[in-house]
Amino acid sequence: MKTQHCGAGSQPAVASQAALLLALWLASAGCGTVGEPRVPSAHISLAPTDLSAVERGDRIVVSFTAPALTTDAQVITSIGGADVRMGPAKKPFDANTWAETATRVIVKSADKPGTVEAASPPLAANLVGKDLMVGARVLNTRSRPSAWSNFVTIHVVAPVAAPTEVKATDVSEGIRLTWNDPGEHSFRIFRKGPGDSSPVEIGKADTPQYIDNTITWDRPYQYWVQALREGAESEAAESPPDTPKDIFPPAVPVGLNAVTGTNSIELAWERNTESDFRTYIIYRAVGDGALQKLAEVNVPTYSDKAVETGKRYRYAVSAIDQRDNESEKSPPVEAAAP
Repeated sequence: MKTQHCGAGSQPAVASQAALLLALWLASAGCGTVGEPRVPSAHISLAPTDLSAVERGDRIVVSFTAPALTTDAQVITSIGGADVRMGPAKKPFDANTWAETATRVIVKSADKPGTVEAASPPLAANLVGKDLMVGARVLNTRSRPSAWSNFVTIHVVAPVAAPTEVKATDVSEGIRLTWNDPGEHSFRIFRKGPGDSSPVEIGKADTPQYIDNTITWDRPYQYWVQALREGAESEAAESPPDTPKDIFPPAVPVGLNAVTGTNSIELAWERNTESDFRTYIIYRAVGDGALQKLAEVNVPTYSDKAVETGKRYRYAVSAIDQRDNESEKSPPVEAAAP
C-alpha cells in the first residue's frame, strides 16, 4: 500500500497556514488574545466625603465636593445635579428611612464635579433646640444617585442676628472697623483687598471693633463682619469700600534736652521707632524770637555750633514720615551759649 503525503494542494495544510497567518496578523495589529468582555460603566459618582453644614441666619448652608470619578474609576466631566436633604436626627439612624421624610435643600448650581453649595428653606421656629441630620448624593446625567455622603448633625439655635452699620475709618494704625453690636460676643472679620477674588477671613473680635494694621495705603479694601454663637453664624454685614490715605503724622519727639558744649549747644532726644519715619526737623529761636527751621537730621542728636557767647537759644524738634506728614513740634527747651 502506498502512503499518501499532504502536498501543496492539501486542504488541511492550507487551513493551518491560514490560521497561523491570521494569528500573526492579529498579534501585529495589537489585538492580542481575546479576554473577558468589559461591562459598560454605570457612570455612578463616588459618594462625597467632605460634606459640611452650618446654621447661618435662619437657614442651614451646606457645602461639599462632587467627586470627579465614578465608582469604577471613570473620569466625570458633568453631573446631573445633587440631592441634598435635611431631616430629624433619629436613632438608630437608617439613611433610606430618613431620606423618605427629609426636606430637600435648594442646590445653587451643580452641573460638573467640584464644589456644590446648597441652602435650606427658612427654618421653622419649632426646630430651635432640635438636632437635624444633613446628607447629600451626586446625581449622574441620567439622575442616578451616588451613595450618601458623610452625614452632619446640626443643633438648631435661635437665628444669630447680623451686625449693622459696619464702618471703615482710616486711622494711623491702618483701618478701624466698627459696627452695631447685635447682642453677640464673638465676631469673624473678612476682607477683600487688592488681588483677592473673594473675601478672606483676617481675624476675630470679641467686641464690636477691629483694627486692620496689615493694609497698604492708597489701595482699595472692603470688609464683612459675621456674628457667632453656639456654632451658628449670622449673615455677613459689609462695609462701604475704602481706599485708606496716610494723612497721619508721626509721634511728636519726646525727651528733648539741650546742654552747653564747647562753643556749641548739644541737643538730644528719644529715637522715633515708627516704621514710616523719615527724618527730624530742628527749629531754633534766638531769645524770645520765633522758632525758625535750623536743620534736618536722621539721628536724634544735633550739635549747634552757630551760636554766640552769652545769647540765649530755644529749640524744638518735629518728625516727618515717608509721606511728608510732619508731627507737632516738641515742647521747646533753652540753653545759653558759653
